[in-house]
Amino acid sequence: MLLLAGVCGVFMAGVALAFIGSIDWLHHHIAQFARRGSAELWIGVGLPVVGALVTVFVFWLFPSTFKGHGVSRVILAVAKQKSVLPLQLAPRQLLGATATIASGGSAGPEGPIVAVGAAIGSFFSSWLELDTSRRTTLLGCGAAAGLAAVFNAPIAGVFFVLEVILRDFTPRTFTPIVIASVTAAATAQTILHSSEPIFGISAATFDQSPLSLVQTPQYALLGLIVGFAAAGFSVGMKSAHRLFDRLPARVMTRPIIGAAALVVLGAVWVTFEGDGERELPPFYGMGYSLVRELLQLTVAPGSSAFLLLGSLAVIVVLKVLATGCTLGSGGAGGLFAPGLVLGALLGALFSALTKAIPLLPDVEPVHGVLVGMGAFVAASSHAPLAGAFLVYELSHSYAILLPLLLAAVIATVAARFVYSPSIYTAELAAFNIRIASVSAASVLRGTFIRDTPLLPAIAVGRNDSAESLITLGETHGVHDFPVVDAHGVYTGLVCGSDLRSALIYRDALRLLSVAELERTDFLPLDPHDTLETALHRFGRHETQVLPVVDPISGAPVGLISRSQLMALYNRATEDA
Repeated sequence: MLLLAGVCGVFMAGVALAFIGSIDWLHHHIAQFARRGSAELWIGVGLPVVGALVTVFVFWLFPSTFKGHGVSRVILAVAKQKSVLPLQLAPRQLLGATATIASGGSAGPEGPIVAVGAAIGSFFSSWLELDTSRRTTLLGCGAAAGLAAVFNAPIAGVFFVLEVILRDFTPRTFTPIVIASVTAAATAQTILHSSEPIFGISAATFDQSPLSLVQTPQYALLGLIVGFAAAGFSVGMKSAHRLFDRLPARVMTRPIIGAAALVVLGAVWVTFEGDGERELPPFYGMGYSLVRELLQLTVAPGSSAFLLLGSLAVIVVLKVLATGCTLGSGGAGGLFAPGLVLGALLGALFSALTKAIPLLPDVEPVHGVLVGMGAFVAASSHAPLAGAFLVYELSHSYAILLPLLLAAVIATVAARFVYSPSIYTAELAAFNIRIASVSAASVLRGTFIRDTPLLPAIAVGRNDSAESLITLGETHGVHDFPVVDAHGVYTGLVCGSDLRSALIYRDALRLLSVAELERTDFLPLDPHDTLETALHRFGRHETQVLPVVDPISGAPVGLISRSQLMALYNRATEDA
């Protein structure tokens, strides 16, 4: 597996370079073309429709029954399909995303490259006839390698896959994914002869001035704002999917309708802005050029800050609408880049707010943008470590890490409080697909039997008549009975299923003793055991209840039922 992980990292670095290079080349030439004159600018504004037509053709060549996007498709495969992904998902994502993004569709390439890596990892696992566990690990290796190569961010690649896709931090999974991610980033650096991201934002752009812990309250406030905004974005994307699903149009034509709506937004922007600068609308494409501009932004206190607030708020709304039109309609691309751009815009907006209101401590735009980017990715994907370390690896600034982690965690908590699904599980929920959270297992691991209401333990002696159990059951409403010796120490259990079987010959019950129905192969539970331990015991024994015994006296203190555990597990899953 370690060798396969390394090979996967090298291979995915090459795929990522080719994919990102083609998008970058096309987008650069289209932007240059749009600057030549008014006619060229309007052609550039209308190009998303052409990109949608190409995307629809790609979807026709490589059909799929799943209507969502890359990362959501991978999550579904891991959760419900034994990590099996069709290889045709790779060309579908590569070609469709290239056409959508390069033509101006508001989407990102990171989600598609994650899906491509996962599909390739799944394919090779099936070809090598690996079991489901190893197939899942190799799928994660491909996904992490693709993301690490795109951003030159191996740590973020690892945490994104572990937090969002696999939700598994065991060493068996963690080690190969680290190897794949690091190998991919190192391969990309070797080919490019550079340590800067092959796609994204150069480290030279960032201000390296230190940040003080005294400033953390304002970054906590920024995290709170971004968290609420990210939850709203998740709800908005879910609504966009459902809105386009209700249109009386064929599935294959909806991306064209969405692209046409995006062109309308672009035309309105160009009309009001004027074509003097001959620039495509800032909400077109990935938006990383807009992020670079925001990182170099200077905000003067006073009325100019209020004007900047208004313009940034307009761009935020337009970027959300543009992303809803592009991806909500079924176009190709990912949600990662729009999240980064929206976080950067909100961070710049917060910085302008602190400059406009004298009572608030000033936040420099570069710091607000950085923290906003990491917090939005963390909140929208429910992956605080991935969001924080992505921006840290992009900026190479340790000073930003503390407020970044704080804002990312607060933003994630705020987003989950407002709307529990992430941006990816919300997309699945729009198609009536529910994915359980991994935190349910941690709830069982952290809850003790002593904190759980137990069923009453009606103890019986080994020499008692089996017929007396019928009377006890009718009196106390129980069907399972712990058996004790003369000193009250637990010795075994009479299961309700065995008692019901004996009822077929009820006349013979008076001739049977409890000792003849007693089961001694059930290992009793301790009140200090966790519910996870109880779950494992139920997996080993065919019984509906297990006895809980006092560790000192050996006397039974109660019974815990399988249905209780399932109810707790389901509740933890719903709350997660």
